[in-house]
Amino acid sequence: MYLSYVIGQVIKDSTGCELGRLVDLIASPAAHLPVISAVVVRVGRCEIRNIAWESFAYDELLERFSLAVSVDQVKSYGITDEDLLLKTNIMDKQIVDVHDYRVVRVNDVRIEPSGSRLYLVGVDTGTRGLLRRMGLMHITDKLAKIFRFKTGSRVIAWHDVEAFERGVGRLKLRVSAERLSALHPSDIARILNDLDPHQRADVMETLDIETAAEVLTEADPDVQASIVESLQDELAADILEEMEPDEAADVLGDISAERREDILEEMEPEEAEDVKELLAYEDNTAGGLMTTEYVAVSKDMTAQETIDRLRELEPSAETVYYIYVVDSAEHLVGVLSLRDLIVAKPSVKIEAIMVSKVIHVHLDADVDDIQRTMSDYNLMAVPVVDEENELQGIVTVDDVLEEITPEGKRRRIPKIWS
Repeated sequence: MYLSYVIGQVIKDSTGCELGRLVDLIASPAAHLPVISAVVVRVGRCEIRNIAWESFAYDELLERFSLAVSVDQVKSYGITDEDLLLKTNIMDKQIVDVHDYRVVRVNDVRIEPSGSRLYLVGVDTGTRGLLRRMGLMHITDKLAKIFRFKTGSRVIAWHDVEAFERGVGRLKLRVSAERLSALHPSDIARILNDLDPHQRADVMETLDIETAAEVLTEADPDVQASIVESLQDELAADILEEMEPDEAADVLGDISAERREDILEEMEPEEAEDVKELLAYEDNTAGGLMTTEYVAVSKDMTAQETIDRLRELEPSAETVYYIYVVDSAEHLVGVLSLRDLIVAKPSVKIEAIMVSKVIHVHLDADVDDIQRTMSDYNLMAVPVVDEENELQGIVTVDDVLEEITPEGKRRRIPKIWS
């Protein structure tokens, strides 16, 4: 039995006296499944009455409601915060489908009789649910037999569904907290892109900080800003601290100045300072695109000391394309690859195996200059220096690819090696 079958039924008592038309059903929490506790009836043109279930009789065979008492003896029902109106709060609302990584709409609500009561048992997100509501099921079924095609019906059990907020009608899968964390961050981001701001915040709060940071990185830029604006300052700060500084700066650059300052105040001083430095640079320049997370060592270190240093730092994959060499004043003096480091004898000095002529760009270099430099020299990352040749950061290939991808086709470029 489905809600669409009963909406609009005329409610009468045993004498044929009409009360009004059924416009909704109210479900209340119960031991196993929500139980239908009241019927919403429109009386006349304007009056809406919530009538307690005790006043009704239900014919299971005909799937019809009628009054068990006379019209003048019906009992009103006081709706509570725990109640759900099936049509108002569930029908046409969105639900997260973690099987297909998408957001789908509830097309119908399934209810089933048991004993003398009705229970909310699930939601239909398939094509049949929509056709049922439009009154086209009989015609469609006949056509399906003739032309041998099937219309999809997908009922998700109510045990697997819950409301984000009671009475508001934003729905999610109860299992989403467990299953979402097992999905790839890009799949979670794809789901978030289709949700409203409140739902996005609810989903983000179910994830651990590391996963939340990866998901935020993969989300569309406008969605990133929406998520951060919706989160509590402390949680937003924790997530941004887990991200690469350049990614965090991109996100903070898209939100209000007041909100940005509040979140920066909650971040650890060192991480906040890195992000503030990046926010000072113009977008689409090396300064605006670079990350301050990179590996730099002294030219006086040995190969073994450098390897030990790498193990201590545990740098992320994108920041260890190359190892940069600096002097005591942080001037860029050399670069070496991981391969050169690994094959070198443990006691050899870095100065002896590094490449002294380092291809680099300046802070004000634009995207075209950076892309040309990386293409000409086949680089996965390029160092960024200031006027004094002090190393300021690195721009990685994925950041450049994202900038040169046409706006209409842009999707967050996945981190290479991540």
